[in-house]
Amino acid sequence: ELELADATSPLGQAQAAALKASKEGPAEGSAFRAVEAAKAHAGVTINMTYEAGLQALDPRNFSGPMWEQLTGMKSNVVELSNPDQYSKAVAEHIAGSGAYDVLDISPAWTPSLADGGVIAPLDDYIAKYMNPADLEDYHPLYKALPTYKGKIWGFFDDGDMFALYYRKDIFEDPKMMEAYQTKFNAKLGPPKTWEEYAQIAQFITDQMAPKVYGAGHFRKAGSPGNQFDFLQQYRANGGKLFGDDMKAGLVSDAGVKTLTNMLAANKASIPGNNELDAVSLWAAFLTGKVAMIYSWPPSGRMAANYSQSATAINFIPQSQIAGKVGYAVVPGNPEHATGYNKALSADSPNPEAAYLFMQWACSPPVSLARCMLPYALRDPYRISHFKSELYGALFPSAKEYLANLNNSANVGLLDPIMPGAQDYFLSIDRMCTAVWAGADPKASLETAAAEWNETTDRLGMESQKAFYTEFLKLPGATADNTVEKLGMAVTL
Repeated sequence: ELELADATSPLGQAQAAALKASKEGPAEGSAFRAVEAAKAHAGVTINMTYEAGLQALDPRNFSGPMWEQLTGMKSNVVELSNPDQYSKAVAEHIAGSGAYDVLDISPAWTPSLADGGVIAPLDDYIAKYMNPADLEDYHPLYKALPTYKGKIWGFFDDGDMFALYYRKDIFEDPKMMEAYQTKFNAKLGPPKTWEEYAQIAQFITDQMAPKVYGAGHFRKAGSPGNQFDFLQQYRANGGKLFGDDMKAGLVSDAGVKTLTNMLAANKASIPGNNELDAVSLWAAFLTGKVAMIYSWPPSGRMAANYSQSATAINFIPQSQIAGKVGYAVVPGNPEHATGYNKALSADSPNPEAAYLFMQWACSPPVSLARCMLPYALRDPYRISHFKSELYGALFPSAKEYLANLNNSANVGLLDPIMPGAQDYFLSIDRMCTAVWAGADPKASLETAAAEWNETTDRLGMESQKAFYTEFLKLPGATADNTVEKLGMAVTL
């Protein structure tokens, strides 16, 4: 059943614009071209994998039913846990079942799924059906993400950029500003370095606890969170993931500095910090218990009480801080933590039909409406999303929120994209968890590095080196190779 928002609301207007672009054009638009070509496949059912839960509400309630209304093609949503989105895709490929048509995959999985024959390149379909301007509308950090060995293996579809969200009313309070100036001979404002971050968090905790604490973090093992936070700080501190010999680079001054700063931030945080996951951290921030967090983009929509307009968002409280939240870039270089690509299953019985759905869903007008859904957790990723007047009208500070996500992507860092990424991540998560429990940072770095080297050896050192070399070509692979450093920064 197609669910549409009130036609006068920004979301309702974006949905109407998506429908109009699909039905009426412009004729060269990717949405219109996909719909026209897809009518030849009326009656076909597209099986698509989606992360179970909120993400899947988009194709169930909006994009799937709208596509069927436009083309006569049906869609079947297969809800899977995040790890199963990888393992089930591989298992069905090995079985040759043709069970899936469209796969939602983490960008980190692209090389192994491409080399394994699980996903198909899109270049020929793009040349035939897509308006090339659509590829230029991707933010440069995201445009290259689905590319591998010179081919395009999917459409990027979820801008999972970390950003800093802070309580403006606390940071701009004259008494707090005066006390901070007196103590540190510096102006109180969003932190620019990780040392300053811990210092500000500790200052707010000292001034305001137990009513408000300076910060909170999702530090719980497997939440996930530890690996993203470590990787963004470690690389901003000049740390290298691997040496030229593909040995882990973790045991370094940058590694020790990163864990030391993270421990200082923990000390300044809300009690129970090390057991928080992403949802419980949101709850602490929304109820006013924490002055500063960095997390995924839904944070901004939840803080403004926009997400809570959806009945499906019943796992977080109403925001008590709406209108009081400022946005800033995470100190150094923020992590682009996971994200999603839409990929074409190489075993799809209906590859062209599946491709056309992907092109339509990720086209500028349709993807905008999908990113504006209050419940679906898809985040802006196109330049046209960041510039959108309709998205900018979703809540009072939405324009500032969008500008900050764009600015964050300009200096953002990508998760490593290579086989074994998940194993490398789990080693970091275990390392951090041990350090939070009191283990020595240097010894913990040594343990994690040994695990990384085992993973590399198991997968083949030469093979991993080739994958890592490919990864380093991507904008955002290192702090020296950001979109901004490459001269490609997007100014809105």
